Amino acid sequence: MYARVLLIFNCLLFPFLAFAQIDQTIQNLENYHENHVTEKIYLHLDRNDYSAGENIWFKLYCTTAPFNYLSNISKIANIELISPTNSIIKSIKIPLTLGLGIGDFNLPDTLIEGSYRIRAYTRWMQNDSISNFYERIVPVTNGRADNVITQSTLLKTGTENFFQINLKTIQGAPLINSNISYTLQQDGQKAKTGRLKSNENGTIALELKDNFKGGTLSLQFLSSDKRRVLKSFTIPDPNLQNSIQVFPESGVLVNNILSKTGIKVLTPAGLGLKSKIKIAEENQASLIEFETNTLGMGSMPLILSTGKKYIATATFPDGNSVSTPLPPVVASGYVLTVNSGLKDKIAAQLSSTDDLVTGKEVYLITQYNGLVLHAVKQKLNGPEILFNIPKNDLPSGVIQLSVLNEQLVPIIERLVFNYNAPKTLLPITVQLNKPTFTTRDQVIADLFVKEGSSDTSKIAALSAAVINLSKVDSTTEQYYSSIVSELLLKSDLRGFVERPNYYFEDLNNIKFNELDNLMLIQGWRKLDWKNYLNTTNNVYLPEKSLTVSGTVKKTGRKAVVPNAKVTLVPTSNMMLSLDTVTNNDGRFAFDDLLFADSIKFIVTGNGQKEKNRVDILVDDPTSPALNESKDKPLLSNDINTKLINQLKNNQQFLTELEAAGLIQKSIKLEEVQVNRVRTNKADKNSRNLNGPGNADQVISAEELSTCATLEQCLAGRLVGVVFRNGVPYSTRSMGLNGGNPMQVVLDGMYIEPDQISIINVQDIASIEVLRSAGNTAIYGMYGGNGVLVITSKSGDALSASYTPTGIVTILPKGLHVNRNFFKPQYNTTQKQELRRDLRTTIAWEPNLVTDKNGKTKFDFFTADEPGTYKITIEGIDMEGKIAHLEYLIEVKPQ
Repeated sequence: MYARVLLIFNCLLFPFLAFAQIDQTIQNLENYHENHVTEKIYLHLDRNDYSAGENIWFKLYCTTAPFNYLSNISKIANIELISPTNSIIKSIKIPLTLGLGIGDFNLPDTLIEGSYRIRAYTRWMQNDSISNFYERIVPVTNGRADNVITQSTLLKTGTENFFQINLKTIQGAPLINSNISYTLQQDGQKAKTGRLKSNENGTIALELKDNFKGGTLSLQFLSSDKRRVLKSFTIPDPNLQNSIQVFPESGVLVNNILSKTGIKVLTPAGLGLKSKIKIAEENQASLIEFETNTLGMGSMPLILSTGKKYIATATFPDGNSVSTPLPPVVASGYVLTVNSGLKDKIAAQLSSTDDLVTGKEVYLITQYNGLVLHAVKQKLNGPEILFNIPKNDLPSGVIQLSVLNEQLVPIIERLVFNYNAPKTLLPITVQLNKPTFTTRDQVIADLFVKEGSSDTSKIAALSAAVINLSKVDSTTEQYYSSIVSELLLKSDLRGFVERPNYYFEDLNNIKFNELDNLMLIQGWRKLDWKNYLNTTNNVYLPEKSLTVSGTVKKTGRKAVVPNAKVTLVPTSNMMLSLDTVTNNDGRFAFDDLLFADSIKFIVTGNGQKEKNRVDILVDDPTSPALNESKDKPLLSNDINTKLINQLKNNQQFLTELEAAGLIQKSIKLEEVQVNRVRTNKADKNSRNLNGPGNADQVISAEELSTCATLEQCLAGRLVGVVFRNGVPYSTRSMGLNGGNPMQVVLDGMYIEPDQISIINVQDIASIEVLRSAGNTAIYGMYGGNGVLVITSKSGDALSASYTPTGIVTILPKGLHVNRNFFKPQYNTTQKQELRRDLRTTIAWEPNLVTDKNGKTKFDFFTADEPGTYKITIEGIDMEGKIAHLEYLIEVKPQ
């Protein structure tokens, strides 16, 4: 497609471009684009907020920009769940088929409440900035292992600043006289630790020093029912105030040239604030006054003069105000004014000061990441020249206008937003099996894609979610992007885009003027055209399959072993094996692999002279760096409090699932095990990261003295732990699908759970069980399913007994195995029927595909709670058209 577009460009425009240099510039752009095709990702989630114990369900759409064709570049995508303390707690790989994939995250009830975020990317996307990865904030409450709600406030009293937190039970009783340990981590400084005690109102207050510029506060304490509770808070910089920012069109204010100038007003949290704006010459009457939109953004045309100082003042709804000087007005320069709201064209006017009117040719190039969409030249023979860019062949979304002088050096640039609804949107309709519904009623939804220009436009990949609106927080929905606003807008802008759906409330009549203000304010950039001349290869190749790679070295030495035979054997089927030979650098790689997550492999090495006396070092792929969230203004404290209704609804629903036997009861077990938090039975050499004895249960050597095997000793003795085929599982994380094994740590080394059977009972000094959030949190993603910390009597059992040469067991990251969405069928006899159906997500259908006639359908049963249910349908067809539809149905009591 891209070659075809450029070919048309070459045929039609080159006769008008006289210089051979422009040919080379276009060719450079073409080469750059072909080697740097942009992939974008969007995740359709079943809903916006969750509770510990639930699942996050998602459909992944991976497209190539700017036409949003489903991508065939990458075959694997990475999705990460990042905690409020900015650590990866879950990471999965999902296979992509023509840019489509599905997955889920189980949220164990050990998670602390807070604002989590989901990050998604392909390896190919790592060639660009990690700020271009897909990201979404996900609030998570916890009423399972955490029955405490908080209300935090930043207090300013004179010259002193305090961060105050009120703690209560979910029922509203204050936590009185509670001893609370805290850790305050300020950016770039050593963590400060201490203890506080809550007063008779359940309140604590932490004084913030004068040099405090913001940070993270972590609390640890026992609740009124003796559960260990962790809390995390983001504390803003107490010195931040409301601010006003000024953005001249094209980056500068030019003497006596009309320039559209953007204004943005922000709160200290980084959210927009509707304000009244006044522009005035210093100590003079105002030149112009206007009001921003609800997002704190607006613009106005200004003609200003050099040698004068101008001030912008924003007055807030509370009557306070703030002022900032406008940038200096330069005597010489260009201004590129754009009107993108016209029906058939984008009009761009280049204005110049008299000294720059040379009569020489300038070129206007319309492009996206090197893909030239339109180019035209004119002679700069007057202070104003006009360019018209036909919209017909332009893609919808953010595109770049660049003006080049006769030497093909960019002199001015501007982002614009283009939108062609008929060529962008995939019209879709819903027809239900009847007009009204009651509780536990069957709904059949027939979906129809309207006739397109070709048969391929009738074939679309769709996903559908149905939620009960009365059980979700409707106030936060406005902050999230849809597939339309993500692919067309948010993914191409730097920084935080507040309420991206605001601009697309009516998909057939979008807010063009406000979108142009957004381009002016947040989209301004100065491109480094040297990138387009960079012919170096991409560092990261597209991930088509899984790889196991590493290095073979001589035992205990740095010297590598060339031509060593390396064998890869899955423990799930010892009859299967792959062989390869190391190269001159001792490197080996098994490529083109596809295997499920949690599959263990044995890797053996055998040198020609060394035999099995070799060390096998398997590569451990690292995740991209964790940057600060670009959606930081949406990170919020006190999630349990803000979503208290959702928390209580979730508690009731999970209780029903427990009663039906669909999940394991765990809270009752938790009440037993917290009484054993402080114990002295752990060996002093324990490598427990919480400290020896800081566990939910400790088994001493004396208690193991009568057992022949470790499994025999522990089965039935560990609270909340069961053994399956010799592998320990925490009942807390088993859920509907069996869960994953606990992590076993032997003398500080992480070993496979099934290796517990080969440990000699007589060598063990103590075993510590970590299941609660307070004890597993320090282990990050390794603690999600619980941890068994085993300490040997010698303290080095692993190095003494479990380090054979020439062989190693590995558990590489495989492809995620999807869970099944719980979908009751009330028109059949079910074995496990809910006594009360209190679902929030009523239906999740990620694999809908329309047939050659543009039709598909799905069905679901309503729950026991009447109200308004919302059906959200999203997807993409084979021609890159985007589908987004929201449909409401009323469910009445029976």
